Amino acid sequence: MSSQKFKVKKLRDQKPEDLIKDLEKLKGELIQLRTVKVSAGNAQKLGRIGLVRKRIAKYLTVINEQRRNSVKNAAKSITKLPVDLRGKKTRAIRQRLTRSEKAQKTQRQWKRLNNFPLRKFALKE
Repeated sequence: MSSQKFKVKKLRDQKPEDLIKDLEKLKGELIQLRTVKVSAGNAQKLGRIGLVRKRIAKYLTVINEQRRNSVKNAAKSITKLPVDLRGKKTRAIRQRLTRSEKAQKTQRQWKRLNNFPLRKFALKE
């Protein structure tokens, strides 16, 4: 792995299998660097831990993007989106009643509305 700036653009062109393979290599490298850190290794390798962690994050980001895109394409024909593709919002907003649920009335409410409508009064002048 060279010390040049790492380009995510190249990762997006790769297949998921290749990405996962490279990710495993990076994780192995991170384990080695951490063991060197415990055994009081040189400063060059210690500085590399951060770079490897960032590179792992980039790989994971690309893998997750590809997964989400494949799920999105598969879910185009489905009316309801999968949970992980829906908007996050807040828990309170997600659990709130829908408009149609709010508008529903009980049997008793319907009877009261129909049997006792609002009275209309004619005002005298």
